[in-house]
Amino acid sequence: MAACTRVEEPPCEVSVTLLAPAPHTRSGDPDESLVTDCNIYIYNQFGLLEKKVYVPRREYPGGTISVQARLVKESPYTVLAAANLGYELKLGSLEEALSCRYHMAYPDEFSQGVPMSAAVEGAVAGNDARIEVPLKRLMSRVDLRVDRRALNEDVSIRITSVQVSNAASSVLLFGESRVEQWSHLFTEGYSKTGQDLYNLNHDALDGISGAVALYLLESGPGGLVEPYIEVKADYHSSTCHTRPGEPLVYRFFITDNNQGTQRNALYPIILKPTGTGLECPDGWRLEKGALVTAF
Repeated sequence: MAACTRVEEPPCEVSVTLLAPAPHTRSGDPDESLVTDCNIYIYNQFGLLEKKVYVPRREYPGGTISVQARLVKESPYTVLAAANLGYELKLGSLEEALSCRYHMAYPDEFSQGVPMSAAVEGAVAGNDARIEVPLKRLMSRVDLRVDRRALNEDVSIRITSVQVSNAASSVLLFGESRVEQWSHLFTEGYSKTGQDLYNLNHDALDGISGAVALYLLESGPGGLVEPYIEVKADYHSSTCHTRPGEPLVYRFFITDNNQGTQRNALYPIILKPTGTGLECPDGWRLEKGALVTAF
């Protein structure tokens, strides 16, 4: 009689390397590829936690972090990673990890970098004993510009503030997220005023302004409300003007049909007023407020 036995692969040292995404473009705020800290969780094919690592805060050149783990060669693993949260996660089971929600205290909480995450299923350490885990930003970015080319010559529109409204304040770290509770919402989100709006009030090319970047967490489809951009502007023409503190208000919903915003997406949006500037531009809603007739 003869019997055969199953030969188990012994554990080997594996390098788990996190790769930060490249920036969409060069931007002054924030550094979109900066990685300062990271939580890494590795689960085996049965959903059991094999290893967890917290890499404390520091700046990593190129946004790349590598850690060592003893894993079985050619065996599938699920690797979860969350970067720039600023603290160590306390997660146990894979189920618990997949339901973990990250909360922002305020809309421009970028002191440790843009929050990122990664979820790689079926990761296998091959002959090179290396697993690459590409991080993805949990936030999307809006690039806003103003096209003044179709305005009458006597019309001046100066942007005084821009803001994201109804933006998500929390997001699932490792799965598609949507806003299902009012407590998961910033009714007044990321905003810019003053000198931060310089680009919007100066032409970059033939009547089209430079861009201003706005950031918001993924809101996902089918949520409570749609996020939108609110643009306030002082208005002057040969016939009328806005009062101090009572600007024109333009509003634009970032996506259509309650589709929400997606993580790591870039949304280019252009405000293009025409003629007197008091007609509603395509896709926008306009609140004129109280206009004063010029003498």
